[in-house]
Amino acid sequence: MSSPHRGGQKISPAVQEETRQRIMKHAAKIIPGKASQLRLRFSGPFCYIDAEEPDSPEPTHLCRLRYLGSVNGWSLAFYTYSNEQYSPCVFGTGDFFGTPEEALQIGAIHLQ
Repeated sequence: MSSPHRGGQKISPAVQEETRQRIMKHAAKIIPGKASQLRLRFSGPFCYIDAEEPDSPEPTHLCRLRYLGSVNGWSLAFYTYSNEQYSPCVFGTGDFFGTPEEALQIGAIHLQ
């Protein structure tokens, strides 16, 4: 059995754009006052979601998604400030796989 927190596929420009649009649309619903502060970065199989707080020189790291080959097949790692690294976690549904919107629900905890 393969781990949802290993491997992954490089995210194509088309999937990057679709993912960006989905996350920003969902952010406008759940954190409307802070949605414009979100910054997404893509690297290999990862999509990093950060927030730029107006009075902070460093971004707030929210979470990291790992692309596993389908638009709804992502795994999630939550940024833990206690050890300054991304820690694998499950989605709110209790599953290891979910959507970018579900990942933002968890990552946005840092913004509330």
